Amino acid sequence: MIVYHGSNQHVEKPDVKHSLRNLDFGSGFYVTTVKEQAEKWAKRRADLLSEKLQMIEFF
Repeated sequence: MIVYHGSNQHVEKPDVKHSLRNLDFGSGFYVTTVKEQAEKWAKRRADLLSEKLQMIEFF
């Protein structure tokens, strides 16, 4: 199974230590099987922080 993680930073490997606690489902490493959903999240995060870098990682 391929899962995607959308982020504004490169992720070498999943790490829950750097997650935020007050997210919808609590702390964790969020992934999706839908690539477009990860792309949307990466773009939203980069726009929020006024960054151009968008990363879509797959594991």
